[in-house]
Amino acid sequence: MSTPLARTQSTEDAGATTALTLEDFLAEAASDPALDHAPDGTLKVYLEATSRLPGQCRFFHVASDYYEWSLEERAKVMKCPSTYHLCKTLVFHNTKWKQDESKPEDADRYWCVIVQYEGSVNVQKLEKAVREKTGASRKGMHLRIAPSEKSEELTGFINNAVSPIGMKTNLPILISAAIADLSPSLLYLGAGHVDWKIALPVQNFIKEWNATVVDVS
Repeated sequence: MSTPLARTQSTEDAGATTALTLEDFLAEAASDPALDHAPDGTLKVYLEATSRLPGQCRFFHVASDYYEWSLEERAKVMKCPSTYHLCKTLVFHNTKWKQDESKPEDADRYWCVIVQYEGSVNVQKLEKAVREKTGASRKGMHLRIAPSEKSEELTGFINNAVSPIGMKTNLPILISAAIADLSPSLLYLGAGHVDWKIALPVQNFIKEWNATVVDVS
């Protein structure tokens, strides 16, 4: 089972990032005790993650000023292999969406997109990937990041706490091809609360959450 790993309130004691392998990570995850005390959002993520990937997820309790740190400092505090393994979950919506009466309500309107903090999202590539997946036309496609209020309504998580695991709404998940190609194959994400993060194997996440790998960079 996974465990919260209490972290220092200062980056000065964070230590250098280690040359972590996937095997090392899984060994640590398998030995973590159960997570007993955490915010409700994090416990929701924890329960879903560990039920699907038992012994493969790690949880990190970070300092309240975490988002004031550089990416390098964030990586060090979680012993993350590199800053490229630090990822975020965004909710996009199609501003030109129209209900297709042959599909469920709001089908193809909102998308959960996982990208790296390093780099940026090429919206044209993202739109192309969504068109290919849904059959939508160019004229009917205009993706933009959803307002924070809508993102919270759909996911149940506030800004900087959004996770593709334990979402309130079953949104389709798209994950950057750059993340799928990471070595070691690990990603670090928000875990339902701004002070909590989750790390897990990329390929197993893709399989268990039926995520679609897309080129968005």
